[in-house]
Amino acid sequence: MRFLLHGLAALSLAAAGPVFTAFPGQDAEPRAWTESSVPRMGSAEAQLAHARRLKREMIAKRGDELATWRRLTVEAYRAVRLFHPEAGALAVESAFRAGEILRAGGDEARALCEFRWAAQHGPEGEFHTRAQLEIGHLERRALRWREALGAYLDVAGDPQASAARREDAWLWAGTSWKALGHLEDARDAWRRVAEHGTDPLARITAFDELALSFLDEHELEGAAGVLDQCLRALSASALEESEQGERVRNALLRMRVVEELAHAIARRKDSSVEQGTPRKS
Repeated sequence: MRFLLHGLAALSLAAAGPVFTAFPGQDAEPRAWTESSVPRMGSAEAQLAHARRLKREMIAKRGDELATWRRLTVEAYRAVRLFHPEAGALAVESAFRAGEILRAGGDEARALCEFRWAAQHGPEGEFHTRAQLEIGHLERRALRWREALGAYLDVAGDPQASAARREDAWLWAGTSWKALGHLEDARDAWRRVAEHGTDPLARITAFDELALSFLDEHELEGAAGVLDQCLRALSASALEESEQGERVRNALLRMRVVEELAHAIARRKDSSVEQGTPRKS
């Protein structure tokens, strides 16, 4: 195992629905408020452009002014589907952007509503996929693991989603399965990315989670075997003289299992020494 733990350093050196959504726990905000605070544009494209302008101006705001601008900007994005119900993909994008702003402001319940609207309406595409991932993340942070898993699996099984999005979803699906007590399902999800992923950094994360799952079960040899597989699989990428190669090397060095496996080996060694030392009278 010592060779595995030192191998990382060697690699580093070698390279040098409804139009208007009500939110849980709140009455639906009156449509009249949106109509009075957001100008109605002649098209969905113009309506979205207006919301984007407000968002750019919002970035410079602070304190109470930021809260006011945040609400105005969210309503401007929601106005796309309110004023232009035929907007389709633009409405989905607008709902997603509104969800981002609400989430950044700490209003996770309303953010979840916007992300769900984006996921459930309009054609599948980038913002549908991203909305499903955001739903998964919000549900996961709230420890609603089954709901999180469902959102992640929706993305993982979506043939229109990019490989990077699907791999991200499989990684988090593994985390959700583990939290639900389905360790073998979690390991299968991580193996899928580790062995067949297209992104070296995602593969390293998957190998790390997989190795840690063995370490959690005090299976040091299993964890060491996964780490060895990772080093063999990613060594060529790590040795590339490129920015990507440097990122891969750094990711390998930051793997949590490296430090935790070393500590576990030390604890096992100390325990063996204590058990083999005769007790003094």
